[in-house]
This record gives sequence, structure tokens and C-alpha cells, in this order.
Amino acid sequence: MTEFYKVTGEKMSRYQKIRNVLLTVIVTLALQCTFEVCLGGYVDSNLVNGLNKLCGAFTVLDYTDLLTAAAVFVMLKEVKKREAKTDVATLVLSVILSFLLIVCISFKKYDSAIFLWGNSFQILLSTFCVLGFAVLLYLVLRLVYFGLEHVELPAEQGKKHLQMVGFFVIAFSWLFWILLNYPGTTSGDGLVQLKQFLGEQDWGAAHPPFSSAIMGICFVLGRTIADANFGFFLYCLLQTLVGAYAFSLSMKKLQELGISWKWCAVGILFFALTPFWGTYAQWFEKDLLYAEMTVLQAVYLMSVLKKKECGGKDAAGLIVFSVLSCLLRNNGIYAIVPALLLLAIYLKGKERRKAFLVLLATVVIYELITVVGYRALIDVGKPAASEGLSVPFQQTARYVCEYEDEVTEYERQVINDTLNFDAMKNYEPRISDPIKILYRGGDLGPYMKIWVQMFFKHPGCYVAAFVNKGYGYLAPVEQNIEAWIQLEYPEYAQEQGIHHTFPIQTSEFLLQIWFLSMRLPLIKYLCTPGLYTWILVVLAFFLWKKKRYSALILLVPSFINVLVCLASPMSNAIRYELPTVAVIPLLVGWTVYSIHTTSRQTGEE
Repeated sequence: MTEFYKVTGEKMSRYQKIRNVLLTVIVTLALQCTFEVCLGGYVDSNLVNGLNKLCGAFTVLDYTDLLTAAAVFVMLKEVKKREAKTDVATLVLSVILSFLLIVCISFKKYDSAIFLWGNSFQILLSTFCVLGFAVLLYLVLRLVYFGLEHVELPAEQGKKHLQMVGFFVIAFSWLFWILLNYPGTTSGDGLVQLKQFLGEQDWGAAHPPFSSAIMGICFVLGRTIADANFGFFLYCLLQTLVGAYAFSLSMKKLQELGISWKWCAVGILFFALTPFWGTYAQWFEKDLLYAEMTVLQAVYLMSVLKKKECGGKDAAGLIVFSVLSCLLRNNGIYAIVPALLLLAIYLKGKERRKAFLVLLATVVIYELITVVGYRALIDVGKPAASEGLSVPFQQTARYVCEYEDEVTEYERQVINDTLNFDAMKNYEPRISDPIKILYRGGDLGPYMKIWVQMFFKHPGCYVAAFVNKGYGYLAPVEQNIEAWIQLEYPEYAQEQGIHHTFPIQTSEFLLQIWFLSMRLPLIKYLCTPGLYTWILVVLAFFLWKKKRYSALILLVPSFINVLVCLASPMSNAIRYELPTVAVIPLLVGWTVYSIHTTSRQTGEE
């Protein structure tokens, strides 16, 4: 009998080795795929034609495949050591993310799903790629999960003065960008907001007046003290100092939870040295300041969740930064209110009543400022209905472009009354502005009815339009910082007296770093919006596996932010996802803490 088990053990060992080798080959080939649609060129022979397609399906020369194969083989062995059987939940998540990745790659390259099912060969190739990436993702997720389980939270607080050191490291790193490109870079939206504050353009609801007021006050104050350049710089300095404080504070709060100071230091370096943060610091735009407020709001929300108490200081901080988050971005209210509502539901007794008061105070103050205050001081009006209709408008435009011959006269008339039917040919799959600006106003009822009816005729067209306008947020497939380095100011900025102080070569130097940060291996992923979406999903998955449901409340605003991104005008802009990007280091630490906290401590039964 002993000999039998020895033989069986040897056979199992051989089987495992063969399996590992096979899976290694699959993953390596998937990673070396060119993601090209292969048509072949030998119609007289299916075998030769198939081989010809394979030749175009993979990269010709790439030495990284050797390192990839070795790494995958080692990962397979390590995962097998730590688990007796496959974790089904992780496998399902891996397959979903893998499929999503291949779909988004196809839409990035071809604005369609042709890579997945363009022909029988493409179906086989895309299935192979989904399998390969699913295996790789499963291995990575399991190893990360094992690593999180074995993290030890130190009893001591670690390095002292972490926040102070972090503040100066972040502030000086960002000032490097601002001063070399002094006074900073203008943006279209930023200049519109400045014009509104200076009375040169009517106030509009598209940009939050509170944000415009901050930008305008900084500009006027600086211009009064020195010149227009200094006024422009003053706003950049403000968001730099606020950001250095907010981000260093978030790392300090993690340290107080018992998270290693080393991780906190990594978080500080992420904010200080990742190039896109420096480019946003020197960008005259509203997005960075909004992201900073959301981080401060998350800090106080985390404190309440940890203590399960809504004390005076935490309640005040939660109200202040919740209101500021709502005022600095029109969609901020939709991210903040659900999280506060869930917090109130989660807490018990008098703490629940306090949390409801925080929610009520936030909503009331926001409404008083935006409804009563704005109407009394300025004529803002309501946001255009088209601001929230990028997705349906894009779907209608794609439908018209692909199935114009199936559009009925009534449908044509309704679309024309709402958007201008003939201009549907201006449809751009990755940005909704060319269609959104066609909105004529008026009653949307008839349009929404035919929008639903047309969906049932060609649902695939609607899905394709949605993915095409959001693939950059759904998977890590494309980089887009957007906060550029300006070499020449637009005419309006020059009229205000804004000009470069240093030789243009300094700005060109920064511009090249800006380009490199989206091209260099490893670094380029840091400015990939979809990466942070995936990190957020994985963190939520880990908390769910550990049944730390209450800890998920802290992730709610970030998930809503991703949904806002999917409804936004662009397919891949990291500036729309900046609040999620900014809070990710905090959420990682929070997840580690929550995983290592007992059920009683997290309030789970």
C-alpha cells in the first residue's frame, strides 16, 4: 500500500508539472499577443491560412517572454503550496476581469469588438487570451490575498513626524513643476470659470460657482499684490498646500491604525513623485482641489467607521469636507450622500442619530448655498439636461450611423427635434461632446421612449457605444493624464498678462517628462485610469471575502466616482477619476486594517 501511494504521489507530481508548464505557455502566449485582427492571405488552404494568421497574432521579438514564463511558473508553484483547491470566487472574478480587459483592448484599437468575434479564428484567439489573462489574474490575486493575510499590524506607531515630513516632500515635489513652468498651465474650463468670476461671461451651471470663486479670488488677490502671473500661481500654490496636507494626513491616519510606516512612506512618494500629480498641481483647473476634499472627507469617514462613533470632531470634519466636496464638483453630492446614508444605517443607537444629523446638515447646507445663496448672488440657472445624457446620446448616434436604413420616420423626427438627425454623422466613439452639443433642449419624454425602443432592436449597438465611451475606466488599457504642460498661452490668458517667466526650454523639459510618464514601463500604469478601477474592485472583493461588509462603506464614494466617469464625456480621462486615484493609498491601508480586525471590532456579527 505504501508503494501505491508513492507511485500515485509521483504521478500527481508529474501531472502538476505538466499542468504548470501548459498554463505557463498559455499565459506567456496571451501576454505576447499583438491583439491584431488577423485575416490571413492563403484562401486556397485553410491550414496554411491558419498558420499565417498565427504568425501575425504574436510579437516577433520580445525577450520579456522568457522572464514572463519563469515568473508565471514560480507563481503557479507558490499558489499551489498555499491552497488545497481552487478558490472559485477568485476564479470567477479573474475570468470577468480578463474578459473585460480583452473587450476594452478591442474597443481601444478598433472601436468595436471585432477582435473577439470578427471571424472563427478571432473567436479562438480571443478565448485563448481570456484564458491566459484569467490564469495570470488568478495567480496575482491569490498571492496578494495570501500576502494580506500574513501582514502583521505593529503595536508601535512607527516613525514620528510622518505627516510633517510627508507634507514638505509632497509640497516641494509639486512646487518643482509649478516653478519651472511658472505660473502654471491654463485649461479651457479654468479660463471659462475665471471669465465668469471676472464678469466677462455669464455664470453657468456647468462649472460649480464655488470653485470659480476660489480660482477668481486667488487670481484677483495675486494680481493686486504683484501681477497676473502671481495671481495665477496663487491658485496653483493653494491646491499644492491643500494637497500636501490632505495626502500626508491620510497616510498619518493609516499609521495610527497600525499600518506600517513603510507603506505610508510609499503612499507619500506616490503623491510626491508620480509625474501626473505635479502636472495637476500646476494646472489651473478645478479637479485637483475637488479630489483633495474627497480625501479629507474619506479620512473623517474612516475615523467614524473605525470608532463606530460619530463624535463632535469627526462629525464636524465630516460635515465640512462633505459640503466642500459637493460644492467643488456638480456630481459630488451623488458620491457623498449615499456613503453618509449607509454610515447612518450601519451605526447604532445615538451614534446613528448623530450620523443622520451629519447627513441632514450636509444636504441642508449644500442646498442653502446652491439654491438660495447662488440665486441671491448670481444667476446660475440649472445644469443642462444634456450633461447627464452622454451615454444615451452616444448610443443613439451609433445606432443612426450603423442602422440608418432601419430608422423610422417618426424616430427620425424625434431625434431631429432633440439632437439634429443629420449631424449624427459627427459621432465620435470616444468623446460625447460632438453629439452632446447638438441638444436642442425641450421635452425629453418622446426621445427617451424611442431610445428604449431602439435598444430592443439592436442591444449590441447600445452596449458597444457604452463600452467605447468608457473602456479607459473599465480596464487598464490606456494612459491619459490630460493635465498638460503649456508652451504657449491662449490669447485670453495673454491679454490678462499671463506669460512664461523662465526660458521655454524649462517647460519643454517638463513636457518630455509628461510624455515619458505615459510611455515608460511600469511608470505608465500609474496614469492609467482603469488600473485604479481594478484596484478598487479587488479591495472590495477582499473585504467581501472576509465578510467585512461595514468596511465597504468607505469605498462607496469611489465606486460612484467610477460610475460618474462612465457617464462622463470622455473615454479615458484620469482627471474624472482623480478622486478615486487620490484615495486608493488610503483604501489599501484601510483594507489591510479591516482584514486583520476581528468581527466584533468591525461591527460584524
